[in-house]
Amino acid sequence: MEKLYKLLSDAQASLFVLFHKTWAYHWNVVGEDFPQLHTLFGGQYETMFEEIDRISEHMRFLNVKPLDSLERVLEVSKVKTGQSTTDCHKMVKDLLKSNQDLCDLLTEVAEEADEQKSRATSNLADDLNETHGKFVWMLRSYLESSPGLKEEVDLEESVINADGEEVGEECVDCGCYPCVCEPSIETEETTED
Repeated sequence: MEKLYKLLSDAQASLFVLFHKTWAYHWNVVGEDFPQLHTLFGGQYETMFEEIDRISEHMRFLNVKPLDSLERVLEVSKVKTGQSTTDCHKMVKDLLKSNQDLCDLLTEVAEEADEQKSRATSNLADDLNETHGKFVWMLRSYLESSPGLKEEVDLEESVINADGEEVGEECVDCGCYPCVCEPSIETEETTED
């Protein structure tokens, strides 16, 4: 159980740092997309505030003391603190990466919890992962739709679902994302020639 407790502490700290970063970006975002991003970041940090309480209270249920020192939170977090910037595109990219990192960590928590038969912990990690998977989708969609940034977002990289798992790549034939097409017999025969 020690590994699970360590992973929970890492997740609590990482979530706290991501919460603070998102909150600070909510205050400092500027530019023509200000209203949309201010609202998006606001909704995300409000959700994370409740998640921090939820994970911390769950840790108490498991008789684990949640981290309560900012120094220790920063030391343990797998998410880096925010950049001092007002560039909304840098903010979105940073939050996208941080949410992806948190999804990876929450997947580790869920897997270890399953191994330890701690269903409540696994369910909590899955719930949080689903939320942050949605945040990843929203942030990635913003970058893909922003003029001049679409080229910077690698549309052929693997898609990460809400469970933090790779689910495939964009289809080269029809563009479905992730690809769900079966290879055609013609394609298979053509590649053998």
